[in-house]
Amino acid sequence: MANRPPITAAIDLTPDVLNALKQAGPNDRGNYSLDMAVWPNQKRSSDRAPQFTGSVKVKGADREAPKGYASVWQNETEEAPF
Repeated sequence: MANRPPITAAIDLTPDVLNALKQAGPNDRGNYSLDMAVWPNQKRSSDRAPQFTGSVKVKGADREAPKGYASVWQNETEEAPF
């Protein structure tokens, strides 16, 4: 796995999250910022399933804000970064 990055991720944004991003506007650098939180995937059913899953929301939004979904794969087993 030398050619693969140690960690890969996929982020799925719902239309509600995209609308919240548009409403929040860009940050001081002109970028749109998201927060992502992931936990170990306890329901992992295969080797191809992500090792970590969680949510994505607009940075600084409250708990009730719209959320997207995050999947994270750890591609290397030696010296795991998590």
